[in-house]
Amino acid sequence: MRNLINIFNFIIILSCIACNGQENKKSSSIEISKNQVKILPDLFDKKYFHGYQLSPDFDYPIYTHTDNKIGDLTINFINKNVGKQKEWFGFDSKNGIEFGDDPDETYFNNLNKIIKTKLEPNLTNYYIIAENIPAKYLDAKTLDYKYPYKKSYYLYDDEKKAWKFIKEKTVNDGSNEKNITKLQELNEMLPNNGNISIISNKLVTDSTISEISLVKANGNWSSDCNSENQIFISSDINNVQFNIPNRFSMNAQLKKIGTNIYEFYFTDFPPIIPLPDNMKNWDDIDNKKAVGRIELISDSKIKLSWFGFYHKKLKKNIQTENPFKGVLLKCES
Repeated sequence: MRNLINIFNFIIILSCIACNGQENKKSSSIEISKNQVKILPDLFDKKYFHGYQLSPDFDYPIYTHTDNKIGDLTINFINKNVGKQKEWFGFDSKNGIEFGDDPDETYFNNLNKIIKTKLEPNLTNYYIIAENIPAKYLDAKTLDYKYPYKKSYYLYDDEKKAWKFIKEKTVNDGSNEKNITKLQELNEMLPNNGNISIISNKLVTDSTISEISLVKANGNWSSDCNSENQIFISSDINNVQFNIPNRFSMNAQLKKIGTNIYEFYFTDFPPIIPLPDNMKNWDDIDNKKAVGRIELISDSKIKLSWFGFYHKKLKKNIQTENPFKGVLLKCES
C-alpha cells in the first residue's frame, strides 16, 4: 500500500508542474536575479523521458534528453541521505546487468526497470536536480557541444512545484571529463549543505569540520600496524603509496575534493606491481577515475574507501575488494 501511495505521489509530481504552468506561470519560472527571470518548460513531461540510466560514473540515477529546442537536459536524482548514496554505485553490475563493450537495448531496458523499482517508491527521499545546456550551444545537425558553453543547474521544489535556479557554469573544453557533473559537485549544491563531506555516513558541512593539515597525515597507516598491509602518505608530493602483500603495490596521487577529503588516482610510473591478470592490458585501465577516497578523521585516524580500478572496456570497476578493514590508525615508523 505504501509503495502505491508513493508511486501515486510521483504521478502527481509529474502532472502538477504542467497544471501549474497553465494556472500560474510563476511556478514555472526561475529567478536568476532580481531583474532577470528564465522560463523553463515542464521538465517532467513524458516527451523528455526515455528511461532511467546511471550517471556516466555509474553512481546515481538520471534520465536524459537532447533536441534542438530545449538543448541538452539531464535530470539527476540524489539521495538526501549521503550515506545511502553509495547504494547506487555500480547498481547495474550489482544486479547482474553488465554494461559490456557495446550496451544494447536489452541492457538499457533492464536497467530502467530495476532503477524504477528502487527509485519511484522512494522519491520523497531524493533531491531532483536538473542540468541544462541551451540549444544554442549544440551543433544543429550533430547536437555535439560547441565550446565554450554554459550549463545551468536547477533544484526542484516539491512544495512550490517549481524549479529553483542554483548556478551557472562555463565549460571551456571537454578535457578531464569537464562535461560530466560529479556526484560531489551535485552534493555541494544541495540546500543548506555548503560543502558536503561524508564523515561516518553523516551529512556535515565545512562550517562544522575543523581543517586537518595533510602534513599531519605524513607517515604509515594501517588497520593493523602489525600487518604488512600499509599505506604511506607524503604531503610533500600529494602522494600515497600502497603495499598490499599477495595483491599489489602502487603509487597514487591525492586530489583534495572537500574538507579533509582526498580522492586518490593510480599513477603510470612506477606501475602497479605485480599487475593482476585482469589488468594486463594497461591501456584498458582508466587512471582518470578515482581508485578510492581518504577522509582525515583526526591526527591519528583516517577512513579509506576503496572503489577499485575502472576498466574502460568492461565499463565497471575491478579489484573492488577493500584491502583494509575499518578505520586506519597511524603507525610508528
